[in-house]
Amino acid sequence: MIVIDLISENPKNKFAPFQRMANAIIDLTRKNGGCLPEDLLAAGFTKQETDDYWHMSFAMACVELKLMEDEPLPRFKREKRYAGAKA
Repeated sequence: MIVIDLISENPKNKFAPFQRMANAIIDLTRKNGGCLPEDLLAAGFTKQETDDYWHMSFAMACVELKLMEDEPLPRFKREKRYAGAKA
């Protein structure tokens, strides 16, 4: 199976446009308490970019913001595991 990335030919840059917008959403959310697609126009994004990337970028930003919070995720336990160790 071959997956063709229409945004970038470099697989490492596949989510770059989404991550750039997610970073702006995070900054605006931390500064203003929230972010709407219209807010990104003042941050240098075009209307077309917000139409194309908003949903995925917003989801990525929500995950990152949740991980930045002090409270751990519900039913999520952090632990160290080492290769070869039996649990």
